[in-house]
Amino acid sequence: MTPHARLHARIRLTRLIRRWLAPVLAVAAVVAMTPLLAAPAGAADGTVTVNLAQRGKVPTRAGAGFLYGLDQNGSAPADDLLQPLRPTLFRGGGARIAGHGWIGDGYAAGPGYQVRLTSALDQARRVTAAPYGAAYHLLVSDVWGADTEQPAGTVYPCDNGDCANWRTFVGRLVADVRASGVPVRYDIWNEPEGTSFWPRGVNSAQYFQMWDTAVNEIRRLDPSAVVVGPSFGGYNRTWINDFLARTKADGTLPNVLNWHFSSDPVADATDAKGVLAANGIPAMPLTMDEYLFSQQQNSGYLAWYLDRLALSDISAAAHAIWSDCCVAGTLDSVLTSGRQPTGQWWVYRAYAQMTGNLVATTNANGVAVAAALDQGQGRAVALLGNQSGQTGTTTVAVNGLSAAPWLVVNGTVRVKVERIPNQSPLSAPLTVSEGNVAVTGGAISVPVTHASGTDAYTITLTPGGGAPGTGTVTVDGDTTGTGDLQFQYGPNWGLTTGVPDMYAGTANWSHTAGATATFRFTGTQVALRAVRDVDQGRMTVSVDGGAAQTVDDYSASRDASAVVWTSPVMSSGAHTLTIVNTGQRNPQSGGVNIALDRADVSQQAAPPPTTVTVDGDTTGTGDLQFQYGPNWGLTTGVPDMYAGTANWSYTAGATATFRFTGTRVALHAVRDVDQQIIAVSMDGGQETTVDGYSPSRNASGVVWTSPVLPTGAHTLRVRLTGNRNAASSGYNAALDSADVTR
Repeated sequence: MTPHARLHARIRLTRLIRRWLAPVLAVAAVVAMTPLLAAPAGAADGTVTVNLAQRGKVPTRAGAGFLYGLDQNGSAPADDLLQPLRPTLFRGGGARIAGHGWIGDGYAAGPGYQVRLTSALDQARRVTAAPYGAAYHLLVSDVWGADTEQPAGTVYPCDNGDCANWRTFVGRLVADVRASGVPVRYDIWNEPEGTSFWPRGVNSAQYFQMWDTAVNEIRRLDPSAVVVGPSFGGYNRTWINDFLARTKADGTLPNVLNWHFSSDPVADATDAKGVLAANGIPAMPLTMDEYLFSQQQNSGYLAWYLDRLALSDISAAAHAIWSDCCVAGTLDSVLTSGRQPTGQWWVYRAYAQMTGNLVATTNANGVAVAAALDQGQGRAVALLGNQSGQTGTTTVAVNGLSAAPWLVVNGTVRVKVERIPNQSPLSAPLTVSEGNVAVTGGAISVPVTHASGTDAYTITLTPGGGAPGTGTVTVDGDTTGTGDLQFQYGPNWGLTTGVPDMYAGTANWSHTAGATATFRFTGTQVALRAVRDVDQGRMTVSVDGGAAQTVDDYSASRDASAVVWTSPVMSSGAHTLTIVNTGQRNPQSGGVNIALDRADVSQQAAPPPTTVTVDGDTTGTGDLQFQYGPNWGLTTGVPDMYAGTANWSYTAGATATFRFTGTRVALHAVRDVDQQIIAVSMDGGQETTVDGYSPSRNASGVVWTSPVLPTGAHTLRVRLTGNRNAASSGYNAALDSADVTR
């Protein structure tokens, strides 16, 4: 738990840092030809590896813990929201429950003490029993009353050398816990480094009097008790070393070494083991009862941290709480206030599905991956997260498939890539792609283009094969010839290789009017992927000699693998797609280049719905384009928004429209302390108001989702009402992107 003073200070600092939304315009230099081969500014492309042949430990689900995650009597959230996460640790002690604990009862056992202890025992009773079998860390200082709301003039344990009342409290607590029969671990004092919890100084003489008194009394009454500590508010090698040296000398070492908020749990756990060894102390379990600061609590960073925890020697860790403290039953805001799953909940669910054995992995450019292989479940699962707001393309190289021959059927493995956006609520992850992928040399490569720096991704491998002519086949643009699933290029086309953000690293391009390419395929539908960038022109596409449709490849920000056109569903059979460079361009474009990336061919009669994400700065009057009226501005280089762009206005009555073909749309926009109320309508229908105010910033969350619509063309309209929440400090509105379901 974080004290009010520290919490408010962090919130103030975060808000100052995030006051990016000023009307500042960035001017991009237009460079002919070569920009189409470069990654977007701020992107960090790279390759991470998963080696299924190198198997390690059974996953411990170390990160599946929650601080104050349950409601007061431990009954919420419901089992259907808790069991899928397979939690391993809970921590509590009745913090902030009215009565102020032992302190509020005049340093005696009265109703204030009893209500906090009852809450903790009710929670522990539920989660330590089947089917959970989790550990429960009982925060002794919470029951005593040190939850940052203790009154002025509080007498702390062992003030003036007098530990008698503290000893009485600990004795009563242990007796009551033992009488309940509920198994708990005693976490003696929260963050005792001179904070509002313990103002008597880190590792001070009084601190060790308090600690030794508690440990000796606990072990006198219950020799088998597990003691957790010191629970410092961060990993500090000097503090931990001094604590271990002193408690070893006093004979009061904890059974579990605990701290909070490691910057990297792998490195800190390794260091802590070295400190134990240097002090001649046998190895003991390492835990972290709080992790993730408020600004880190998004899908992408959580996945990165869980990946690091999976590979560390930390045995258990609990997600920190920064709001709705302390008995809201939302798993530390992993659920909404109405207890609906958020993006973070789905990340924890994916983490719980990493069963069997962990396998060897490597990371790159701030992207971490952890993976597990489980033949009993018939799958391998990899979880990707990022530490640095990654927006490039990460190639996941999966090796060692020869060591898992049950995954490879008819030379293929089935691959499903899912995106977990940082969205609240989120009904389910978004399927990016799914289909059989050919295995070559016991390996496959899976490109993952990060739609937003706060997204997480999962890759699930299951046995391939299936009936002939089913699934989705991806064909690189440089797979050439005159046969099935091959591209054929006429004159005036060139090839560039080694392009890091394109499939297989290849770009087939032309800047000549009339240059023609064809793609022959057998299937029911095709999606063409090509570069969208500042120097791209317009092309036409047609299938089987039908009417040509014009596709504008211009975009103010680069997407090297965008789906620029998708055919209708056709009868199963042989088809030919024709692409022609028109030699024309959007007035904003700096060139007439066309660069083809690949084609995705559906070979199933009824392909499942797919989701297309469109940046708010993809502008025009056509399909999958935003159009802004007067009084809108553009800010680029915004690290926590899709493609780094924010289209904004603070003028009442300003409108924006988004045209799309599909069955549903989800609008992403900024929620922050200075946002106003917008009105959203669909196809000229009734408006729905959306309040953009939030006490903490979420730059790319879903603020409104349409109902399911008839398949076809639709128009979403956004209007600034000029009204604001009474708590908001401004009238800004900033659009991020839209997710279209087709």
